Amino acid sequence: MADITKLYPQLNELNAVLTAAGKLSEYNPDHAVTGFDHPELMSIACIGIPSRFNPWETAAFSDVDYSHHLQIIEYLSRTDASAMMMLPGASLSTRAILTLGTEQQQARFFSCFEHSPAWTFFAVTEPGVGSDATAVSCELTQNSQGWWLNGQKMLVGGAMRASAGLVFARYEQTHRLVMVFPQGKTGALQRELLDTFGLAGASLTRLTMTNLHIKEDDILGLGRRGLQQGLNALSKVFERHRPMVAAMALGTTYGLLKALETRPLPVAAKNWLAGQWRKYHALFQQMLTLAQGYHSGQQQYAQTSRLKLSATRLVEETARHLPDWLATQDWLEDTFLRKRYRDSFAFEYMEGTSNIHLLNSVRPPETRGDQYHAVS
Repeated sequence: MADITKLYPQLNELNAVLTAAGKLSEYNPDHAVTGFDHPELMSIACIGIPSRFNPWETAAFSDVDYSHHLQIIEYLSRTDASAMMMLPGASLSTRAILTLGTEQQQARFFSCFEHSPAWTFFAVTEPGVGSDATAVSCELTQNSQGWWLNGQKMLVGGAMRASAGLVFARYEQTHRLVMVFPQGKTGALQRELLDTFGLAGASLTRLTMTNLHIKEDDILGLGRRGLQQGLNALSKVFERHRPMVAAMALGTTYGLLKALETRPLPVAAKNWLAGQWRKYHALFQQMLTLAQGYHSGQQQYAQTSRLKLSATRLVEETARHLPDWLATQDWLEDTFLRKRYRDSFAFEYMEGTSNIHLLNSVRPPETRGDQYHAVS
């Protein structure tokens, strides 16, 4: 199996940073993020942001290809996926901004990274609609006084600390991605942190926009056809990000299996553990193959869904057996292991639930005339 630390030995020293942040995040998340001042960790967090906008880039983590990026995410998730999700960075927004934004829009969006670590968000999901992007009610409108954004978004990762974000909205008969720049917790754009049981580092947030004034220059691809700017662009963003969720789930699985290896186990448990390792290695190889396909320009919508579905099922299956195989006292005393247990069941809800991926895994995107349709 590939060992990413041979290419990036700097990763070895980051485990302690993430472990400390993960423990702090349970009761003081604001203090936890102050520990992310490690230059290599910040460089990893900003992978994908172009060098011209990225003052946090280091020589070691510049020009990181997609396969290596996935392996880095998987490796860090072995320590604490939730803590890694607390890192600043450009999240899903990067690909959309670089694909659809003008040079001026890119400079405006990434300007928040110039002087300090910054968070961004990508808002699609809505109450009562979920991740069905075709049914969003959040609306961009125009009148004689300008452009306005109204609606609500749910389960938006990283939005509480964000300096910039993208909102997916309906505009007449099309869809648009709109840049927004939150300031404070009140006003036309309100942010509310949601209670979560697992992966608390994601800081899932509810956004409410009430007559939020939008500059015309902050609407991506306004002069383009709606299809180019809307669902097609959204599908491509998620297609690239879903393997990252799979990588986090695989890394968490690795951490759980390693934890079990250090405990005295009955023969049945050891046999089960060996089977789980085989599944892990098979999915890790699938992840690398998928990354190779992206590098060669292949469209892999169905394969991406299958990988995300399989990886999230594996981590849940592994976690469910922890209480069975561990001694009661061991289970009660290891609070960090119980935290990983809780996190294991939250990957299911990131970038599409299992039902969505079951559909995607057997049904490739359809082309109808000149339009592209895919479940996102």
